[in-house]
Amino acid sequence: MTTTRQNLTVKDFPAATLVLAGPWRRAQQLDSRPAIVVGPFGSMTLLVWYFTVGVPEPGDTVQAMFPNELTPLDDTLTTMHPDAFRDIVRSVHRGRFAYGDGGVLQTAVLRAWLQRSGLAYAAPEARHADR
Repeated sequence: MTTTRQNLTVKDFPAATLVLAGPWRRAQQLDSRPAIVVGPFGSMTLLVWYFTVGVPEPGDTVQAMFPNELTPLDDTLTTMHPDAFRDIVRSVHRGRFAYGDGGVLQTAVLRAWLQRSGLAYAAPEARHADR
């Protein structure tokens, strides 16, 4: 079964999912650009950070979006272009997320950084298997 934009739900977009979406500015939706899902915002919308626009700031670069406004990308934090990932790493902690949102995304960015740098820890069962 193929998923279309019309039948996507909040559950289809876990934190750290890369998407294309058009941010809203002055009651107009702008052209689509890369963004990253911060997490759910209620039961019907998601917080999305437009990382190419700047550090996380509610209203400017972090906006609530409906799932049907998002197009998921095949790329991930561990496979995306290194320069774009570096920008995310630098910016994710400099900005602010309202109401403490962003913790799951920050953890996902750290985990991706560890994987990309080769410092990721093995799963606990794998560590014990070597003994």
